Amino acid sequence: MSEQGGEIDVDVLTRLHGAYGGLSPQLRLGARYLLEQPDDAALRSMRQVAAAAGVQPATMVRLAKRLGCSGYDQLRDAFRDRLRGAGPAYGVRARRIQSRTSGQRRGDGLEALAAEMIHADQENLMASLASIGADRLAAAAECLSGGRRLYVAGLRSLYPAAFYVHYACRMFRSGTILLDGPGGTFADDLRGIDSRDAMLVFSLSPYTRGVVQATSYGAAREAQVVVVTDSTVSPVAALAKHTLVVASRGPALFRSVVPAVAVAQILVALLLAQGGTRALAAVAESEEQLERFSAYWPDEEPVSTGGAK
Repeated sequence: MSEQGGEIDVDVLTRLHGAYGGLSPQLRLGARYLLEQPDDAALRSMRQVAAAAGVQPATMVRLAKRLGCSGYDQLRDAFRDRLRGAGPAYGVRARRIQSRTSGQRRGDGLEALAAEMIHADQENLMASLASIGADRLAAAAECLSGGRRLYVAGLRSLYPAAFYVHYACRMFRSGTILLDGPGGTFADDLRGIDSRDAMLVFSLSPYTRGVVQATSYGAAREAQVVVVTDSTVSPVAALAKHTLVVASRGPALFRSVVPAVAVAQILVALLLAQGGTRALAAVAESEEQLERFSAYWPDEEPVSTGGAK
């Protein structure tokens, strides 16, 4: 675990969960407590956390160093950052973006930042798809395809992923419901959800309260829940039948949504593949309707320059 400007570069819970299997029994006791009570790690002293976990304070220090921290204080700071918003505040991230270009010629600094973001998203995408695997994507798509209705949730920076699924699925299947909450009606569209339905949720840290509550509501009513999230210990992961974990690191203002959108595209294709002749007929009908309304610019129609020469 590296440190850059005081920021631990991997979500602390994701890192803990990944290291858990290789820890000694004593370190596992400490790690288990941190995974189950992350807020305590942010708010209580090391000695208090160690006592609650049933280990010696020195064990917590060893655990922090095993995770790549310089000491327990840095590990605690990571939990405090998470409690404040699962990572650095937006103002902090914004200043770090600007600091990456300071001291350089404007063009050079912007080019370096662009290159860094490209590299980060390439790494995120490759790591995410390799970790999830085709088998999990196929299983998740089968789960979603079996639902009478498909509820899709994703807010704030993840709204594009949710909207893509809703928009694309409406081309070939009925009963796709986007939980976007116009006029404060977010929860209203969940009425009637039950075990015959499926739910696809996009949720990255910091986790939007409404999405977590909606996922909990759907799971409690035995809907088949698939979540795309950034950690197996995220608040929505425990509610899901299928959890697809994506990487989201990067220097941008928000966490990277590139892998989440890629997963959205894959799931839509897999849903269409299971739709049979009914889905093909629906696509043809949708295409005819779009043509009737001239939804797309025709290739043969010239673009006016507004009189410019």
